[in-house]
Amino acid sequence: MSTIDPRTERTRFLYNGLTASLPISLFAGVILAWVHWSLVSPALILTWLALLAGATALRASLLYRFRRAERQGRQQGRIWLIRFRRGALAMGLAWAVGAAILSQSGDTQAQFFLAFAMAGISAGVMIALATDRLSALLIIGPMLLSLGLALVLPGEGLSPMAGAIVLLFLLFVALMTGRIQASFEDNFRLRQQAESQRAVIRDNELRWRFALESSGQGLWDWDMISGHVYYAPRWARMLGHESAELEPVLGTREGRIHPDDRMSVHAQLNAHLRGETALYEAEYRMRHREGHHVWVHDRGQVIERNPSGKPVRMIGIQEDISRRKRVEHSLHEERQLFATGPVALFIWEAVDTGRVLYASENVHDLLGYTRMELQDPRFNYADLIHPEDMGRVLNELQGHIRGKTHQFEQSYRLRHKGGYYRWFYDITRPERDEAGRLQRIRGYVFDQTRLKEMETALADSERKNRALLEAMPDLVLRFNSEGRYLDWHSGNTALLYAQPDRFIGKTLTQVLPEEAAWALFEGIHSVLLHGRMRRVEYSLDIGNATHHFEARLVKLNNDEVVAVVRDVTTQKQAAERMGQLAYCDALTQLPNRRLLMENIRHAMAAGQRSGQHGALLFLDLDHFKALNDTYGHAVGDLLLQQVAGRLREAVREADTVARLGGDEFVVMLEDLELIEEEALQQARHVGQKILDALGQPYDLEGMEYHCTPSIGITLFHGRRLDVEELMRRADQAMYQVKKTGRNGMHVFHASTTRLLQFPTQDRH
Repeated sequence: MSTIDPRTERTRFLYNGLTASLPISLFAGVILAWVHWSLVSPALILTWLALLAGATALRASLLYRFRRAERQGRQQGRIWLIRFRRGALAMGLAWAVGAAILSQSGDTQAQFFLAFAMAGISAGVMIALATDRLSALLIIGPMLLSLGLALVLPGEGLSPMAGAIVLLFLLFVALMTGRIQASFEDNFRLRQQAESQRAVIRDNELRWRFALESSGQGLWDWDMISGHVYYAPRWARMLGHESAELEPVLGTREGRIHPDDRMSVHAQLNAHLRGETALYEAEYRMRHREGHHVWVHDRGQVIERNPSGKPVRMIGIQEDISRRKRVEHSLHEERQLFATGPVALFIWEAVDTGRVLYASENVHDLLGYTRMELQDPRFNYADLIHPEDMGRVLNELQGHIRGKTHQFEQSYRLRHKGGYYRWFYDITRPERDEAGRLQRIRGYVFDQTRLKEMETALADSERKNRALLEAMPDLVLRFNSEGRYLDWHSGNTALLYAQPDRFIGKTLTQVLPEEAAWALFEGIHSVLLHGRMRRVEYSLDIGNATHHFEARLVKLNNDEVVAVVRDVTTQKQAAERMGQLAYCDALTQLPNRRLLMENIRHAMAAGQRSGQHGALLFLDLDHFKALNDTYGHAVGDLLLQQVAGRLREAVREADTVARLGGDEFVVMLEDLELIEEEALQQARHVGQKILDALGQPYDLEGMEYHCTPSIGITLFHGRRLDVEELMRRADQAMYQVKKTGRNGMHVFHASTTRLLQFPTQDRH
């Protein structure tokens, strides 16, 4: 806290006055010399002017030195005040000499002029040096004393009465300078007190601002008369703004309040403005600059009202409580879990007593007992355990406690209050003190009854399926990931291409023709990769006729596939006739596989003639099975329709977009460059457009969903390859993307590993 030194301030004031008083004093001396030049000896007048000029030069020198010391920070109030008084004395003596010389003119009119001039000079000195009475007296005293004595001495001067008046004026000047100096010092004291109070206010304001900033609270100040509202920087940053961006009006705040909260906020604010509440306080949501809402705790109070009681000014602080609200929401959900959910919390005293120290509220929904019934000291938790599970549960519990296991899990039945038993899964955690002694046991008990019922139903279903298998007339085969026959069953041995002793333990390529073997290999690995059923059609020459078969492949486990094979020769022939009428996929309205194949053949023929390349892009959606399993096929179909639309927009009108089935799509590009590398670059460019288009979020009935494709690319040039081989190459390139992480594209090369050797992990 800074203070004002009266002596330093007085000294600065005295020296600053010299700038104007020195030239005025010298000019007054010249005027008096000119008036008395013919009345007094010129030599005496010149002598006096020299003395006056010397005193003026001395005081000017002091002024220069004082200002230089002030700039250098070396001024000392007492020393420079003493020097100023010495200069004042020199000036007073110079004027005293002048008064003595000029008063001897013998001319009454000149003497009156001299008296009034000296009185005026005295008045000016008194005003200029009022802050230091001694300095004023050092100038005025010698001058007026000399003048008074000269005027009252016998001679041709003024009368003694006139001299007495001059001396009386001298006394009046001394008294007035004293009062002026006292007023000046009082003013100094008041200024010092005001400066001290301002410093205290400034320090308090800094502490206040620091406290607000540190606490994360933003200030707002509402002047209700002008409508102006001050929003502190912290208040603005809470909403993602800077203070300069916000208009200082009430609407800036009102317009950002969540519509659902606005009514309650206004009700609480108006209640306080009417004086019904001592403090305004509300929690509500406000819109952030980025569009989301933040929770705030707003408090304020009217600090000024007019005589009629109407509020005119209100100040408040606002704090971001979004994090607290998230925590409260999480705690609420956790309480709901233990209040109504299928998980109950138990705390037991020990294994031997079986006493329940605590049970969550939802235990009544799970077991029919109230918390108070279970926590009764006479109640034993072990009495609820099924007799068949009792020994196992207690033995496991004792063993884990003796072994100081941190956590273990058990599954057992508990008796409901209604008399029946329910299955529960218990995650148990023994709690120990620092010495390792058991304090209590905590368990999270999950209702497992429905799961057990489902397991029982599954076992029954397996028995039924086994019975159905025995009654099925179709051929059932079991393969591993290498395409090796593991088992078989057939209600019609006429469907067998070879006798079981010729194919069990062998691979498809060792038993079937290459085309049929490759078709089944592709289906086996697709099922193992995607995890869903796959239909594979192939033809075999049995006897003198060609038979068409449909194999429905289903994943049995991570390494095995079951195929249900049916002779569909009759249906195939009928379907081929009907297929001529339908070339579009019903879900996406894209060309189906048949139309795609025909278009590829036409493109190959056109490329043969023009020499231009074509390309096939085989697409498979990543993690599509998870979407279907989680949200159902209706949502999955909606995604497929949106994917189809984006594919149409990503390619040219002359290109073909087709859906093979499931989540597999094919894009055929025609009329690419003659040079293979340039054609491949074009195909990659289209592939990247497809990746960008399909990678954007999807809106599935209000749910934002992200899905990426894996793309396999292969070029074709004329009729060097058949269509099926071209499709296999594109699919094989797509599989490489799945294998290396999905969401990308891969170009088929002749050196690519055979599909038969690929691992069987799920490509989704």
